[in-house]
Amino acid sequence: MNSRERVIRTLNHQEADKVPVDFGGTVVTCTDYHAHKRLREYYHMEDEEDPIIDYSMGTVEPCQELKIRFESDFRRVGLNVGVPHIVDGIFENGFGNRLKRADPHLYYDTIYHPLKDAVIEDLDNMKMPNPDDPDLYIGLRDRARELYENSPYAVVADFGVPGFYETSQKLRGYENISCDLLIDQDFVRALYDRLFELQKRYFKNYLDQVGKYVQVIGYADDLGMQDRPQMSPEIYRTVVKPYHKKIFLFIHEQADVKILLHSCGDIFPLIEDLIDAGVDILNPVQVRAREMEPDALKKTFGDRVCFWGGIDEQCILPFGTQEEIEAEVERMIRIMGQGGGYVLGPGHNIQEDTRPESIAALYRAAKKYRDYK
Repeated sequence: MNSRERVIRTLNHQEADKVPVDFGGTVVTCTDYHAHKRLREYYHMEDEEDPIIDYSMGTVEPCQELKIRFESDFRRVGLNVGVPHIVDGIFENGFGNRLKRADPHLYYDTIYHPLKDAVIEDLDNMKMPNPDDPDLYIGLRDRARELYENSPYAVVADFGVPGFYETSQKLRGYENISCDLLIDQDFVRALYDRLFELQKRYFKNYLDQVGKYVQVIGYADDLGMQDRPQMSPEIYRTVVKPYHKKIFLFIHEQADVKILLHSCGDIFPLIEDLIDAGVDILNPVQVRAREMEPDALKKTFGDRVCFWGGIDEQCILPFGTQEEIEAEVERMIRIMGQGGGYVLGPGHNIQEDTRPESIAALYRAAKKYRDYK
């Protein structure tokens, strides 16, 4: 069974020959720039200047040699990334947000929210990126077709289209959008109506290029904190879920793909609604967040949604021993892998504080335990 066959069976909730493994198949299962540099050094690979694929996170896509070494079953086809115009550590994105580098790290934080003081009438003039920019899509069809026809890997149409809630936080400010969800839902819906039309154009263009060749497409909207969702289930169900449901239906109508929702933190109280909205796969499975215990996730939802990630990037990977990392990999495969529906990978991008020895231990353990017994 090759990687693609393995992944398709797994995402259809069937056991394959092995649990699929991801390293670098998505922008949220890649490595920090410096972590990748050290990993190349650890394996005595020739140094290269690896391109950053997400400036807000400072991440790079792992090189092919590392993907092969770690037996990753996935290859990504992401929207083309342009180098932003950075002045004094600050750049502006297509929405008019300004982002500042968080020295000494390579990621960028939002420091300016263009809709902070906006009212509904201002939304007609809000700045938005151009989803029809041809530079975003140059070469995507050829890359996706090449992977589909001439490689054994599962192909992922990666993240890149801005999610409703995350985008509104950055446009409005975190405090303002939280208040809006309670006292000015008309404003939120007016904003989300515009974001919905924007997302449709992005996904239509994207899937026109790669839809025939990919098995998974990414969508990011962080809804959780460490100990609870960022909103009540009632607010999610009333305000946000209708928009998720519309865009996920639109995606499923464009192509035969599984939707991978990246949503950090404790989202357990929202998972039932996310499944109803059309989510096929949940990532990153932040197991140290409250209520995100693997046993409960698998027993409650494992027959209806797949899980992708789960190897703790908060404590185990950066600070655990190699024995602890191996034990965690074995635990996740034993709990999550039964009956299919689980892709093993890091519980978010591997950060600068994770030693190359620890990354090696993760994927060495994956090789050891991923076979179904």
